[in-house]
Amino acid sequence: MYLNNSKMGAYRVANGIIIAICGITSFFNLVFILFISLSSHFDHGLAETLLCLIVSGLMLIKIGIIIWRALMIHRLSKCRIYNSIIEEDHDGIIAYSSIAKMTGVSEANVIRDIMWLVRERYLINITVGRTAVRVDLLSDEKDFVTVACPTCGAHIVIRKNGGGRCDHCGTFMRLKEN
Repeated sequence: MYLNNSKMGAYRVANGIIIAICGITSFFNLVFILFISLSSHFDHGLAETLLCLIVSGLMLIKIGIIIWRALMIHRLSKCRIYNSIIEEDHDGIIAYSSIAKMTGVSEANVIRDIMWLVRERYLINITVGRTAVRVDLLSDEKDFVTVACPTCGAHIVIRKNGGGRCDHCGTFMRLKEN
């Protein structure tokens, strides 16, 4: 409900293409450097040495891009975790400290992650609280309904067109749109 799946999918495809291009060209750069270094046909003069240094530098830049993109993939993996926590909320407001306890991440990192995910539009229909201690949830449907848990029969209040976890048995349920 709060996860921008289309943007996540587009980022995943673009990221895969960038990593593949950088990886393949880095491999060919390495082969070229090894060929020049091990070749007995060259006298390893200044031109060959400079060429190897330039190609090595380009290869290091591409490896840096691969590492940077891998770190971004890791950062975006938290998006699904935050989305599931936000979806299960009953009252529409979650304190950062609660999210930090649930994820085992420091509160400062939770604030930084959520602010970045909202700013970049990976999490949608969410606004960050002004005091930086809450996430205020928005949705087109602000109405709440009472439903019976299919497992234990307990009554819980969940957001219309949303989901929630039973306070008694822990069963997750989603209210389908009608």
